[in-house]
Amino acid sequence: MRNILSLDGGGIRGVFLIQILARMEALLREKYQKPDLVLADHFHYIGGTSTGAIVAAVLSWGAPVETIEKLYLDQSHQVFGRANALNRIWAKFEALALDRILRDFFSVDGQPVLLGTERLRTHFLCVMRNATTGAPWIITNNPQAKYNDPSLPDNNLLIPLYKLIRASTAAPYFFRPERISLGGMEWLFMDGGVTPYNNPAFMMYLTATLPCFGNSWEDGEDKMRIISVGTGRVRETFKTRRFFKRVTIFDQIKHSLSALVDSNNQHQDLSCRVLGRCLFGEPLDSELGSLVPEEIDALTSRKRFLYCRYNHNITPDEKAEVAHIVNFFSLDNLRAIDLLREFGQHFAAQSVRIEHLV
Repeated sequence: MRNILSLDGGGIRGVFLIQILARMEALLREKYQKPDLVLADHFHYIGGTSTGAIVAAVLSWGAPVETIEKLYLDQSHQVFGRANALNRIWAKFEALALDRILRDFFSVDGQPVLLGTERLRTHFLCVMRNATTGAPWIITNNPQAKYNDPSLPDNNLLIPLYKLIRASTAAPYFFRPERISLGGMEWLFMDGGVTPYNNPAFMMYLTATLPCFGNSWEDGEDKMRIISVGTGRVRETFKTRRFFKRVTIFDQIKHSLSALVDSNNQHQDLSCRVLGRCLFGEPLDSELGSLVPEEIDALTSRKRFLYCRYNHNITPDEKAEVAHIVNFFSLDNLRAIDLLREFGQHFAAQSVRIEHLV
């Protein structure tokens, strides 16, 4: 059984996601009676986008979930420290703190490791957008991948790991793009959330099974399991019910990027629920429902994998509960951390089951 773990982007809302991972780790430790078990012991392939790429890399490194949570809680105020007035024309936040944190963590003997490092204990994937070529980059450490060929001057395995993660987290408006030079070429990268793969679950299935990606893993209910974890879903709406003519261009711009990311997340989730056997997932919408097996089996005679989607649809009551915190669900709201942890812990306790994992 190949176990795949996919992690969404979502900025500081990654704190919600971390609580679900903590519950998974605790259940697996109890199941196997191994108090030092980490998720890299259970999952063969871990990937993520943006904040999910940070978490995925730390997990693949072999760290326990508590290390990730400590990293977020201790360093978030540095990462989301506002740029000075002169530099805010370029981005809301300086990237220097995030760059330093990632560089320090993903180093051995003071030297940053490369994507091809043996310190990564699993197959690893992260997503970014190459703003120089206008294409999504879905990059892995698989030595059989086409652009990981050692004979190439721009072999991706030679890129420092921390720079790839930094590129995946270069959210427009929040951070400046990341520059990567390799083999005499130079590219600018933006956050993977502006590709169709902010939720990379279905893309991870494709990179695991399609021969062009170099893996060719066999699929099937008895051979592959995908666990997809989100950062909490908030439906994107216009904040006030204005008359049509009063919706400004700024309202539309602010709405559109988040709405597109949410739509792409849902599309990846839907694809996995149709092709896989969905063991758990909150309803996609009022028409589709959750697409649990009895609803969807008739559409596909052969299920490609087992599938769970852990992501909570924030309810109107929960929105009202945090209404006193302005922009509670934004990607950089540090005041939301404690409540995000509470939401995540409650959801994980109610939803994550050992039978989903083994």
